[in-house]
Amino acid sequence: MFKLIFRFISLTLFIIFLTIGLAFWKGGEPFRVLGEGTVIVGEKLSDFGDFVDGLVNGGKEARKTYDKLREVVELDKTEKK
Repeated sequence: MFKLIFRFISLTLFIIFLTIGLAFWKGGEPFRVLGEGTVIVGEKLSDFGDFVDGLVNGGKEARKTYDKLREVVELDKTEKK
């Protein structure tokens, strides 16, 4: 059990040092793509949030219109009886 824990910790530390070494050696170039991708994803999420806000506001208006139409239709049904 201790060998497994030791190997896991060793592998984790090796990957961390390798990543830091690569970042310094290449001047951060391999990680710029990740940063640019993160910015694009953030912009798309912001656009999606604006779209959802529009749907929520439009949904409230649509619900009010639906309720008004429903009242009118229910009045017509009760008048015919």
